[in-house]
Amino acid sequence: MSFPDHLLFIDRQSKQPLYDQIEQNLCELIIKGHLAAGQALPSENDLAELYGVNRLTVRRALDEMVRHRWVARRRGIGTFVSQPHVASISPVKLSFTDEMRSIGRRAGSQLIEQKVIPANLKIAQHLNLHEGEDVFELTRVRLADDIPLLLETSCLPHERFPDLENEPSLAHGSLYAHLLEVYRVQVTGMDQTLKPVLLTRAQAQLLDAEPGVPGIVSEIVAYDRAGEPVEYSWSVTSGDKCEFYFRFRHGTLT
Repeated sequence: MSFPDHLLFIDRQSKQPLYDQIEQNLCELIIKGHLAAGQALPSENDLAELYGVNRLTVRRALDEMVRHRWVARRRGIGTFVSQPHVASISPVKLSFTDEMRSIGRRAGSQLIEQKVIPANLKIAQHLNLHEGEDVFELTRVRLADDIPLLLETSCLPHERFPDLENEPSLAHGSLYAHLLEVYRVQVTGMDQTLKPVLLTRAQAQLLDAEPGVPGIVSEIVAYDRAGEPVEYSWSVTSGDKCEFYFRFRHGTLT
């Protein structure tokens, strides 16, 4: 695969630093398949000439890409696009399926259970329900290229979303896509809390990990356009398979 130098682009009128634009541009080329795993990048000097910047600007962009494991340097040989090895999850992506697609991974799911249960106090509070009201509970192992990443449980108001317990497509498809297609409800925002844990034996077995290894629990409340809670979910992931990537720029999260 030849290097797509015609797709290189930076905006000199933008306030975004040039090195950041170069990193973003090259990452987008990887995501969209214009740069394949194992493919060599041009040298720093060649990239500097293609972008019309100095070599130190290119080096800083590549340093960031190495740090986030988009590329790897081989001493005396060059810089190469990395093979995907962990899923880098960013809060800007509301859907697991969309997030995996954006980093070039194939999303999948293994259904553990889907059923209707009475909401306990915590679930009810997050979904603005009364304790004991029916909620639909969906438990799945979320996969990237058939590798188990997350053990995820989602709860949704059953009155608002009836018949979800009988929907077979949720075993492998996107829950958010189904909500939009069938109920015309779009998830547009979420609150997320992260905390460290040690994996239990049951969690480790489903995630193909060792019991007691460090993991991360993510709790999410997802909201529709009107600001109403749609879903309360919690998921656990093994720390060696997944990372959460946050980037702050001028008070905004991207």
